[in-house]
Amino acid sequence: MKPVASLISAFAIVGTALTGCATDPTQLSDDATAFTRPELYAYLSDKTQVWDQGGAYYSAEGKLETLWDGERDEGTWSTTKNGELCWHVKSWGEIPCETYYHNGDVVSIVYKGETSAAPQQHEGNQLDALAAGTAPVPVEDDSDFVKVLFTKEETTALVSGKTVIWDPNGGAYYAPDGTLKTVWDGERATGTWSVNDEGGVCWQVPGWGTTPCEFYFYKEDVLWAQYKDEDSEASEHVDGDQTGSL
Repeated sequence: MKPVASLISAFAIVGTALTGCATDPTQLSDDATAFTRPELYAYLSDKTQVWDQGGAYYSAEGKLETLWDGERDEGTWSTTKNGELCWHVKSWGEIPCETYYHNGDVVSIVYKGETSAAPQQHEGNQLDALAAGTAPVPVEDDSDFVKVLFTKEETTALVSGKTVIWDPNGGAYYAPDGTLKTVWDGERATGTWSVNDEGGVCWQVPGWGTTPCEFYFYKEDVLWAQYKDEDSEASEHVDGDQTGSL
């Protein structure tokens, strides 16, 4: 079993050194709120957390890869509706989940009743760099932005009864009854649509096969979409069925 208590202590050391903020990350403020499940998924997905003796990579598909004292391991990770992160690694045994909080101007975690700062994070899988003893690849400074994905209800309200104009080649109409009409390069298809518990809109169209779901979030009051781990400004959403004009 991994030395989990030491691992959590490492979280605190790394996170505290990086915050430099007015909020004490080791104390929850009166207005601290736990992450929602979509918020926590967005916060961790496709990120590498850096510990003083290694790190962990959280893939968007739920796979977990870890590095601890030079040893690699793998398993899965999951979130709960209460803002908890749970690890499932066979060699670790059964360990408690930890809860993430919006805590003033920092992110804090609570594990076994102890509060500490969340560890530093980097985009993508940086474990090879950590194992080689090199610095993780730097990412664009966006420290003031936390991606908050739409909830299931918010995504449903956004797309239901709307036509999404993908580009001049086509689009899709999301009927309120769950049916989907699509146009792409002049070819029309029908199927169904649904929104999963993580807030992603998913398509079921014969001939498409299995496709990833699409998630929505706002950045600087602009609607963005996350698809296949790529972020881009969302396509235009127009009221009613506009597929006849595409």
